[in-house]
Amino acid sequence: MGTFETQRILFYHDSMDSTDHSILRDKAVLGEPVVDPAAWDKADFENNDDWIIKLSAAEIADLRAMGAKARANFGDDPNGLLDTEKTDFDLGSFTPTLERVLHELRDGRGITLIRGLPYADMDPIEAAYIYWGIGRHMGEAVSNNAAGDMLGHVIDTGIDINDPNHRGYQTSVEMDFHCDQCDVVGLLCTHTAKSGGKSKVVSSLSMYNELLKRRPDLVPVLAEPFCWTMHSEINDGSKNYYESPTFNFLDGKLCVAFGPMHMRKGHLLPEAPDMTEQQAEAMKVAEGICDELHYAMEMQQGDIQFVNNSVALHTRTGFEDWPEPERKRRLWRLWLVAPDMRPPTPYIKHWRGGLHLEGTKLRVELI
Repeated sequence: MGTFETQRILFYHDSMDSTDHSILRDKAVLGEPVVDPAAWDKADFENNDDWIIKLSAAEIADLRAMGAKARANFGDDPNGLLDTEKTDFDLGSFTPTLERVLHELRDGRGITLIRGLPYADMDPIEAAYIYWGIGRHMGEAVSNNAAGDMLGHVIDTGIDINDPNHRGYQTSVEMDFHCDQCDVVGLLCTHTAKSGGKSKVVSSLSMYNELLKRRPDLVPVLAEPFCWTMHSEINDGSKNYYESPTFNFLDGKLCVAFGPMHMRKGHLLPEAPDMTEQQAEAMKVAEGICDELHYAMEMQQGDIQFVNNSVALHTRTGFEDWPEPERKRRLWRLWLVAPDMRPPTPYIKHWRGGLHLEGTKLRVELI
């Protein structure tokens, strides 16, 4: 086992009781390799399952009791979730487990999966209270689409992914590796596809290191701003794109913002500058590296995946769905503002308040 792998494992297992989580993380500098626990190799996931947190019977019982209490206090209207506070959710025996989740997101690999929530035995509102309660202990939820949804629905609606105004999560096609517009994104799987739809994850820090090794000339290109589309989800008078680099070196840490589809669509807008050949090449090479380094996992019903968007990218394979509407593949998406994760990139800063248009009321729907 190499020196870097030894450092990463020591960081993960030995720093749980330490107040200084930076001792095995070198200061990140543009043009130099990054040494960071979040710069993992897919063998980390292939050779062990310590990234999967399997709920115990006691934890499930306490989470269900938490959900039942919140439901009794706030009712069966899912919009009642919006009236809750962190103190309304007592995690019980799940409390130390959540600390492990937060540690892994902040100072570990940046990805974790909670498994064992018995969604099939629950009413959707019960599952929503539990999911929301966990999220409230991690950060502040924000709207993640123009309709004001606080729990987004990742589901195929039959739209065209090539339309500049459409978003990939509303289709069934394979998506690009990307990060979401918040510090931490949660995905709860309520229904699986008939086939396909695997979750794919990759360390964006490892992508940087590999790009630096292969094509150091392209690294500075991705450290300059790109134009990102707003998908026309804008208020009157607002620009339909914003700018952010992919590689951001902030407070001695590498923080990555990457979303090739959003970036290409942004530069295709008539009001935005054209993408240069060098920019296009840098993105293409980075995408190829992501595909080489990624790990693919099957998400089961009730699984909850959390990802630190500044250090990891995610996507999913294309899928074939069930014909019955009630069986269609669906994930509930939760966008969380958690400022202690990493310094925010311009990409994340732009979305600090979530996607909230003037005149749009925040809402929670469980469809």
